[in-house]
Amino acid sequence: MENSGFVCLYADNSNLFIEGKKVARNRGEDAKKFRLYFPNLISALAAHRKIEHVVWGGSIPPKNDQLWDYLRKVDVEPDLLPRSETGENETVDHLIQLRMYRHARQFRDSPGTIVLLTGDGKGYFKNEGFLYDIEGFVNDGWAVEVASWDHCCNAKMREFAKDRGKYIKLDDLYEKISFISGGRVVSKL
Repeated sequence: MENSGFVCLYADNSNLFIEGKKVARNRGEDAKKFRLYFPNLISALAAHRKIEHVVWGGSIPPKNDQLWDYLRKVDVEPDLLPRSETGENETVDHLIQLRMYRHARQFRDSPGTIVLLTGDGKGYFKNEGFLYDIEGFVNDGWAVEVASWDHCCNAKMREFAKDRGKYIKLDDLYEKISFISGGRVVSKL
């Protein structure tokens, strides 16, 4: 089965943002003012391919948070979940995984490329988690690209992406996909 030329992009917002703040701090920038520049991030990862679906998993922020409104302005409808008293991470992961499986089923006769924005590889040895899932998608004909901040990417997921797909080190795109509110501006893509 030949791979089609479209992408389905799946992002774990808390992993991107929290770990991106650590990269900012390590570069001597104000982590509290770190922001992702979504148009460049999405454009860089789509790499001139047609985007079929974007799933942006995260928890519902306060009403004055402009992040989700901004995503909608660039035609990204985030899948949002209420904050959980016990922690929303696993719930967000499961939401993203559910969407991945549904899209894989939708395009089972002509798979494209899954672009996964997270470094989270936990659960693999219990037949769970993103790494376990993307292994199956590759076996079903999907191409896989994992985009992550290098310091937080699960080593097994990074190696799998390098061996069977593509690994995108977000650190290399830092100036083009982020800015510091009231400080450094985003570089051109």
